[in-house]
Amino acid sequence: MNFLAVTIVPGLVFGAIGGATATAGIWSQDSTLLSFTVGSPDIPGTRRIDVLAPDHQKIAKVNDVHIQVVVDGKSLLGTENEGVGPLAELAWAPDSTVFFITESDGGIIGTWDTWVYWIEDGKVHRKSVTQEVTKRFKQHYKCMEPEEANVGGVKWWNGSKTLLLVAEVPPHSSCPEMGKVRGYMVLIPSGEIVEEWDEKRLMADWGQYLGERFARRKGN
Repeated sequence: MNFLAVTIVPGLVFGAIGGATATAGIWSQDSTLLSFTVGSPDIPGTRRIDVLAPDHQKIAKVNDVHIQVVVDGKSLLGTENEGVGPLAELAWAPDSTVFFITESDGGIIGTWDTWVYWIEDGKVHRKSVTQEVTKRFKQHYKCMEPEEANVGGVKWWNGSKTLLLVAEVPPHSSCPEMGKVRGYMVLIPSGEIVEEWDEKRLMADWGQYLGERFARRKGN
């Protein structure tokens, strides 16, 4: 087993086992990509990643598909029955009270969703914050078959009170406008939309925070 030492940086991986590295997310420059190591037919890849909160007191520990939150060395209840998809990314809010995970159910072209995890009364709570965005975004595209939009977390704003989400038309052949995007600022944890942007304004105002998935359109 190989061990890799990674410099402690708030919001980034500070210790990774099995050769994982601290890499920016697919959707967000602020996220840490939760990558598995490359496996083989005989030995599957593994994932052991700790993501340190900005206050250096909380850690989101991802162990393969399991997640655990540790505060001052104590593991909190609330995530025992929760899992993290094999393709996912995580970002703590600046005030260290909450983090989001954006994950796919089927690789790069799978359906992406975003979940928020927050600590309250000594327990971790989890909720999807994309329902209102998905509903609103359906007004802006049509597919030949029923298709749910991809929604990824991009940027915490105003501490942990609001989160920028980007909705994307799935890159599937049944969607003539595949890849079309729109930005939404939502309240946390309700997911209520407080502001939205079309693709041109999203790229102009928030492009610097978007991940590699949107690299080709940032300059357009």
